[in-house]
Amino acid sequence: MANHLCLDPHDPYAQAEVLVVFEGTLPEIRLLSAIDQEGDDILPDLVEQQRRDLIQEIAAFLDPDSYGARAAA
Repeated sequence: MANHLCLDPHDPYAQAEVLVVFEGTLPEIRLLSAIDQEGDDILPDLVEQQRRDLIQEIAAFLDPDSYGARAAA
């Protein structure tokens, strides 16, 4: 398992972060939890697009040459 700080999908101002715990390697990343600033796991509350956004953010961090270009496009 690994973890990464990502933007909190529930924060409309993109100022808060969540600690995302995941397993797997690119391109097969599986999210396990997303812990917000209050210590709550918000992963079950996220819609599919928000989950994909977290995976994309992790992918861009792990492999900026391949995935970072997609995020910028």
